[in-house]
Amino acid sequence: MVLPRDTGFSRSYGRNPYVGYDRVDRPPFLFDGGQDDRLLSKESVAAIDSGDVSAALPLPVLETELVVNYPKNEPDVAVFFKPGTVSALDKTLIVDAKDIGATGVFDAYLDGETLTFSLIDGNFVDDQTRATWNILGEGLEGEMAGKSLTPVVHGNHFWFAWGAFYPETLIYRGVS
Repeated sequence: MVLPRDTGFSRSYGRNPYVGYDRVDRPPFLFDGGQDDRLLSKESVAAIDSGDVSAALPLPVLETELVVNYPKNEPDVAVFFKPGTVSALDKTLIVDAKDIGATGVFDAYLDGETLTFSLIDGNFVDDQTRATWNILGEGLEGEMAGKSLTPVVHGNHFWFAWGAFYPETLIYRGVS
């Protein structure tokens, strides 16, 4: 079954009803909770929660650093950022929207060793074996080719939404 265009309502289902919602300079609507002012309300964050520790890594910081080796208390995690994913909230047509990128968060422990990562020539590379990895945590070249990092459950959220549920969240501010 397919949703027909003739629904009896004036709203077009082929158009974004939330144009500009992800603009950080505008407050969120339909939210009346308290605001955590450590970040702008609609700052996008890659958020992780281990039960003991919650952390938020702002996407603008990730967009600058591209790779973060984050000591989340057991296990350490590797956070990758890759440009090339557009916002579903920016423009009427998604194809015209701004690039907001994508994130991958992984347990950095593999084969008895904690890996750390760098970005070299546009590739995610582990410092221990010099193998290259993709945004999905898949080893592409080198001695780790064919291996996979274990994904860490995370989400890309607006800060106001994450902060409302996890007020004790640690915020990654970037390498100083």
